[in-house]
Amino acid sequence: MSTGRNLLKNTLALSVPNFLNPVISFVLVLVISRYMGVRGLGQYSLVLSYMAVFVILAPLGLSTLIVREVAKGPDDAHAVLINAGLFATISSLVAMVGMNALVWAMDYEREIFLASLIISLSLVTSTWASYEEAILRAVERSEFIAVTYVVENVIRVSICTFLVLTEHGIVSLFCAILGTRFFAFCLMSFFYIRAVGKPRWEFRPEIWRLMTQQAPTFASIALFSTIHLSIDQIILSKLRSVDSVGIYSAADRLLDICKTFPMAFAAALLPLFAREFVQGLPNLRQLVVTATRYLFLGTLPVVVGTVVLGDQIITLIYGQRFDAVIPVLRLHIVSLVPFSLVYILAYVLIATDNQRIDLSINAVAVGVNIALCFLFIPRLAEMGAVLATLVTIVMFNQLQYWYIKHYLFSLPFLKMMAKALLAAGGMAIITYSLRGLNLFANVAVSAGAYFLLVFLLKAFSPEEIGFLKGLLRTRRNQGGT
Repeated sequence: MSTGRNLLKNTLALSVPNFLNPVISFVLVLVISRYMGVRGLGQYSLVLSYMAVFVILAPLGLSTLIVREVAKGPDDAHAVLINAGLFATISSLVAMVGMNALVWAMDYEREIFLASLIISLSLVTSTWASYEEAILRAVERSEFIAVTYVVENVIRVSICTFLVLTEHGIVSLFCAILGTRFFAFCLMSFFYIRAVGKPRWEFRPEIWRLMTQQAPTFASIALFSTIHLSIDQIILSKLRSVDSVGIYSAADRLLDICKTFPMAFAAALLPLFAREFVQGLPNLRQLVVTATRYLFLGTLPVVVGTVVLGDQIITLIYGQRFDAVIPVLRLHIVSLVPFSLVYILAYVLIATDNQRIDLSINAVAVGVNIALCFLFIPRLAEMGAVLATLVTIVMFNQLQYWYIKHYLFSLPFLKMMAKALLAAGGMAIITYSLRGLNLFANVAVSAGAYFLLVFLLKAFSPEEIGFLKGLLRTRRNQGGT
C-alpha cells in the first residue's frame, strides 16, 4: 500500500509541473504566434530546440543515475550532489561553448545566434538544479520540484508576455528566460536544504569514479534521446524554412502537453523499479505490467479525441491562420502512445543496469530519425518531420520490447491494452457523432462515456479499486485530524 501511495503522490507531484508548465508556457506560445506570427514562433522554437539538446547534454545524463543510486542509499545524498555537481560543472562549460559554436556554424540570422548565446549562460545552474531535482525525486519529495518549476514558469511567462506585447524581440525574451532559470536554481536549492539538509563538502573518490565510468553511457543516452526528439525541427529549419518550424511547433506544443502525465508517471516509477529489482524480477515485472496498463488507459482516449476533434482544437487555440497545423497535429498525436511506453521501458532497462542497451537503441533511433527526416522533409515538409518522428519512436519501442522479452521478462501488450482499446473505440464513435456540439461539451460527454466504458469493461481489478477506496478513506481521515 505504501508503494502505491508513494507512486500516486509522486506521480501527481511530478504531473503538476509537467502539466502546468506546458500549459502556462502555451500562453506565451499563443502570444508569440498572434503578435509575432509564424516566423516569430519559429525563431523561438528553434532556439529552444538547440537548448533542449545541450541542457540534457550538460549534466551528462547523470540525473537518472543519481535517482537510482540515492534511492538505494539516501544517506549519500549530500556527497552525491556535491561531487557529481562539481564533476558536471566542467561538462556544462564545454556544452556552453559547443552550443554557441554549433548555432554559429549553422549560419542563422543574428537574432537567433544572440538568443542562443544568452540562454546558454544558464547551463551551469540548470545542471546543478537538475541534480537537486534528481535527489528530491529519489527521496520522494517531488512536491518541491512541482512548486519550483511552476513558480519559475509563471514568472517567466509573465515577463516574456509583457516583452512581446511591448514589441521587444526574441533576444529580450531569452534574457528574461536566463534570469528565471537562475531564480529556479536558487529556489530548488532552498527546497533541497529544507528536505534533505544543508549539503556538506566531502570529497568521495568512489563517486568520481562512478561518474567517470557511467558518464559516457548516460550522457550518450541523454544526447541521442534528445537529438532524436529535437533534430526534426533543426533539419526542418535548414531544408524548408523557419515558418515550417513554426507550423510544426504549433502541433508539437500540444503534444508536449499531452505527454506530461505519462512522463511524470514514468519518472515516479524509476525509484520503485530500482527497489523492486533488488527484490527480484517477478516483483519488477508485476509493477511494469500494472503501470503499462494504466498508461494505455490514460493515453489512448487522448489520442482518439485529438484525431477526431483536431480541426476544432486548432481553430479554437490558434485561429484560422494556422489551418496548416490540423493534419500535422492529427498524425503527430499518434506518437503519444509509443512515446509514453518508451519512457517506462527505458527506466526498466536503467533500473536493471541495462543502460548500455538503452544507449544502443537510442543511437539506432537517432540514425533512423535523421535518415527519415532527410527522406521525408524535402517532399512532405512538416508532415515529413512528423512521419519521421512517428516511425522512429515505434521502432524504438519495438527494440526495447524485444530486449526485455528475451533477457528479462515477457510483457503481454495485447492483453494489457485490450480493454483500453475497446473503451477508446467506443468513445471515438460518440465523439465523432457529437462533432456538431460545442467542443467543450463534446469533450465532457466523451470523457464521461469513456470512464463508463472503462468501468463496464472492468479495466481495474477489484484489488486496485479497493486500494483507491482505501487511499481516499485515508486522505479523508488525515484531513479530519
